[in-house]
Amino acid sequence: MSLHQSFGPDRLTLAIEGAVAVITLARPPVNAIDDAMLDALLEAAGQVADHGSLALLRIRSSRKVFCAGADLAMVGARVTSPTGAEDMMRSVRRFHEAYDRIAALPVVTLAEIEAHALGGGLELALACDLRIAAHEAKLGLPEANVGLLPGAGGTQRLTRLCGPGVAARLILTGELVGGAEAERLGLVQWSAPAAELREKADQIAQRVAGLSVEALRAAKGCIAIASAIAPEGVKAEIEGIGALMREPSTRHRVASFLAR
Repeated sequence: MSLHQSFGPDRLTLAIEGAVAVITLARPPVNAIDDAMLDALLEAAGQVADHGSLALLRIRSSRKVFCAGADLAMVGARVTSPTGAEDMMRSVRRFHEAYDRIAALPVVTLAEIEAHALGGGLELALACDLRIAAHEAKLGLPEANVGLLPGAGGTQRLTRLCGPGVAARLILTGELVGGAEAERLGLVQWSAPAAELREKADQIAQRVAGLSVEALRAAKGCIAIASAIAPEGVKAEIEGIGALMREPSTRHRVASFLAR
């Protein structure tokens, strides 16, 4: 079967062709994630889950970056609001809901990082089973620069994936790494020059799409059991965001970042 659908005004599209679905992030200019983008992700993921014959979901971007993370204009507005901390915690719970929905999909998921994946954008990629990044892309969790923490699963999924040493390096320094270094660290499984990334991603997709859907779903379920995130870690992320949003230093850092 085939399908092509848009979700929300300039948020994302979903295309299905045979055994492969493609979500294309399409919010200008940098795919910053707001509440409407999360709603669109949840709706698109629900449609993917309803198609029992799918083997693979590819997540890619039509913009100059893969995803720049949470919409900082949204964060800035909440920093100055009397109810901002509570509002932001609700949004972070929504991030978790959307990313957990993608992580729990029975199909194999592949994030195609042709350009920068930062903050919540990298956390979206971390919710996928497979990741491929362009050498030229920059990946990182720079939330500490604005007085926050990676609250959409970043502290948990990155630590589980790459170990506490790599997680500490990226989260506690705000360092951004290129695609080749990300592959060396285990952050992505493949990297390639940007000009070759789509072709390599096509090859991966063709390989997965040719496998047994039933075997893929059973194997993914087993892997999920072995790598489940502890609820205590999720709770700590959400509560940490709330506490940091109340800090005067966070308000100052966010305002300074937005002014630049």
